[in-house]
Amino acid sequence: LLTLPTAVLISGILALCGTGQALAQSQITPGAPSLSLTPAAAANGVQDRITRQYGIEFVTIGAPGNAPWMGNGSSSDVAIGRGSVDHEYRIGRFEVTTSQWAAFMSAVYARPATDAIPFISPPNAWGGVIDSTYHGPGRRYVAAPGREMNSVGNISWRTAAIYCNWLHNGQASDRSAFMNGAYDVSTFGYIGGSSVFTDQLVHNPDAQFFIPNIDEWTKAAHYDPNKNGMGQGGWWKYSTTSDTTPVYAPPGILQNGRLGQSSAFASTATSYPGYGPSNIMLGAYSDVQSPWGLLDTSGGRREWNEDAALFFGTLPVYRYIDSSAWGDDPYQANVSDQISYRGTDYASSDFSNYGFRIAAAIPSPSGIALFGMMLLIQNSRRRKE
Repeated sequence: LLTLPTAVLISGILALCGTGQALAQSQITPGAPSLSLTPAAAANGVQDRITRQYGIEFVTIGAPGNAPWMGNGSSSDVAIGRGSVDHEYRIGRFEVTTSQWAAFMSAVYARPATDAIPFISPPNAWGGVIDSTYHGPGRRYVAAPGREMNSVGNISWRTAAIYCNWLHNGQASDRSAFMNGAYDVSTFGYIGGSSVFTDQLVHNPDAQFFIPNIDEWTKAAHYDPNKNGMGQGGWWKYSTTSDTTPVYAPPGILQNGRLGQSSAFASTATSYPGYGPSNIMLGAYSDVQSPWGLLDTSGGRREWNEDAALFFGTLPVYRYIDSSAWGDDPYQANVSDQISYRGTDYASSDFSNYGFRIAAAIPSPSGIALFGMMLLIQNSRRRKE
């Protein structure tokens, strides 16, 4: 049991921080990266920027106030002026994994049919299966053995937003935990029979988890604070810390003398029989990372951005989506992986090559204080024992 002084101390900290927020932040734990960093990522200090929360490995993106991408000289470059972020934030090193998505699907579907969560359907493109040991209500999912790190497809922008709500609310099982927090699901819809949507455009200001916007995604994938020398930032053309087209081939397979770097090769490619999304796990290209240590920013699934594409400057029709995906042909993948490219689709679209990686807020000073105090208490108790 806690001693009285310790209990009083914790009670006081919780009162200062706000109980719900402090408890959520106390789940953040620092640690070493699960896969070794590339030299470029290590030089950018990523080793000391890794945290974990709800089974997600995050990296904190630094260099606030970085210069934006100034273009490649092409009039078709849609990224000109983008990529500058004036604050630090966290983003997943991996796209959402099957293991993480199975927990979410279980929370969504282990309930009576009368309590269904809208805008969600089970994916076909992932490594999850129905849990045969669970007998209701509803159903649960688990990752099939060996497929915990499968990428997850068939995720619409709206489903990704609801996942953010669920994390924001501490993975609670009540219906309200899915319906608001980062995004207000009651706003999701279309105007009449048109394609103009009514969805909340950006996440709530106090959201703890959210879909990264264009600037956040682009910076994490392409910006290197030391590209041109220590402290001299710059942009890489591709999200693989390179200005050279990635090798679209299975991991460990040579193509024109270079090893495969991305799973974005056509699934019908006769030269690579037996390779597909079900047996190329996230992180399989462990030595191919963004300048911040992100993996599979090329390949895996296309990744949703938060931003809306506005017709005539005011009418939201599409959400942006970035990067290449499994099943792309080499030409399509090459175009999609360049910083100057960005795709769009309806927020309700859930094709098999659509997924995302989650972004998260930096803990407030009060939350950090609570976490640090809890560690001190834990260490003190261990010394006494």
